[in-house]
Amino acid sequence: MTDATEATSLGEWQDRLDNALGPVGYAALLVAVTLAVLAPSPHARPLGVMLPIAAAALLSLALRTALDRASSTSGRARHGGPLLFLALLVTITLLVLCDPWFGFFAFAGYLHAARYLTGFVRVLGVAAPAVPSTLSQIGGQLPTTGRQIGSFLAILAFNLLVVGVIITLSEVTDRLSRRRQLANAELAEANHKLTEMLAENAGLHAQLLVQAREAGVADERQRLAREIHDTVAQGLAGIVTQLQAADQAREQDAPAETWQRHLDSAARLARESLTQARRAVHALRPEELERADLPDAIAEVLAHWQQLHSPAATLTVTGEARPLHPEVEVTLLRTAQESLANIAKHAGAARVGLTLSYMTDLVTLDVRDDGVGFDPEAEPESRADGGGYGLSVMRRRVQRLAGRLEIETEPGVGTTISAALPAIGVGT
Repeated sequence: MTDATEATSLGEWQDRLDNALGPVGYAALLVAVTLAVLAPSPHARPLGVMLPIAAAALLSLALRTALDRASSTSGRARHGGPLLFLALLVTITLLVLCDPWFGFFAFAGYLHAARYLTGFVRVLGVAAPAVPSTLSQIGGQLPTTGRQIGSFLAILAFNLLVVGVIITLSEVTDRLSRRRQLANAELAEANHKLTEMLAENAGLHAQLLVQAREAGVADERQRLAREIHDTVAQGLAGIVTQLQAADQAREQDAPAETWQRHLDSAARLARESLTQARRAVHALRPEELERADLPDAIAEVLAHWQQLHSPAATLTVTGEARPLHPEVEVTLLRTAQESLANIAKHAGAARVGLTLSYMTDLVTLDVRDDGVGFDPEAEPESRADGGGYGLSVMRRRVQRLAGRLEIETEPGVGTTISAALPAIGVGT
C-alpha cells in the first residue's frame, strides 16, 4: 500500500469514526432511559424528574448534531464545543443521580470531550465524565460517610487512570497521524515538484538536442568550409595558374611541349582536387596521409608544389617521428598546404624552408620564405596581397586542437608561420 493510499484509508476511517459518535450518544441515552423506566434502581428519582433531564440531554445531543451538519455544509470549523460539552456533562451528572443506569450514558461524555475539545480543556473534559461514571458505580448517590468517600475516591482514581491511559494513547495516535499526514503532504508536494522538474528537464533535454543538432550542423559546415578551402579552392587556384601559364606559352610561340606540360598539370590538379573534395565530403583523411606518415606526406605535398612553382624548397624533420592523432596530422598537413599556396600566390619568394619538429609534448611546423612579407596587423581586405582568409582558417584549425599559430613577418623581410600542437598520440 502506498503512502497516498494509506493516508486516504486513514482519512476514511477517521470520517467513519466521527460519523459514528453521534449515534453512539443517542443509543447510550436510549439504553439508559429504557433501563431506568423498566428496571429502576431502589434509589431512583421519579420519572417526572428524570425524563425532563433526559429530554435536556437529548436536546444537547441534537444541537451538537445540527451544528456539525452546518459546519460540514459551510466548510467552517465547529463552534460551541466547550459550552455544549458542559451542558451535556451537567445533564449526565443529574441523570446518574436520578438513576445509576445512566452510567451508560456517561460514556458519551468521554467521546464528546475527545472530539470537540482541544488543548488543556480537552484533558479536563475527558477526565470530568469519570465523576458521574464513578457515581453510577457506587449506586448513583453522593458519598456521605468516610467509607463511601474512600470507595468513591478509589474508584474515581481507577477510572481516571484508565481514562489517562486511553487519552495518552489517543494523543500519541493523533500525533503520529498528524505527522504522517504532514509527511504525506510534503511527499505529495515533493512529487509535484519532481514532476515539474522532470517536465522541465524534458524540455531542457529537447532544447539541448536541438542545440547539439544545430552545433553539429555548424561544425560540419565549418569543416566543409575548411576542407573546400584547403582542397578545392587551392586546386582551382593552381589550375587557373597553369592555364594562364599555358596561354602565355602559346602567345609567346613556345614549343608545344611547354604549354602542353602546363595543361597536363592543370588536368592533374583537377583530378586531385576532385578526389580531395570527395574525401572531404565523406570526412576521410587526406590521401597523402593514407599512403604515408606525416613527414612523407608533407614531403609529397612539397614535391608536387615544386613541380608547379619556381622557388627552391626544402623539408627538415627533427626529433623522433611517431604516429600522432589523425586530427593533429591533418591540421599540420593542411597548414603546410595553405602556407605553400600563400607563398605561391603572394610571397614572390626565391627560397622556402619547412621544418617539422617532434618534441616530448609538442609537434611544430615552421614554414619560412624570403618573399615580400606583409603587415599582419592590416585587415585582410586592405592588404596588398589580398590574402587573409587562409590564415584565419589555419588559425581556427590549430586553436581547435588547443594549439597556437604564430606569424612573424613584415613588408620586405619574408614570412615565418609556426604552428604548435599537442603531440597527442594515436588512440588517445
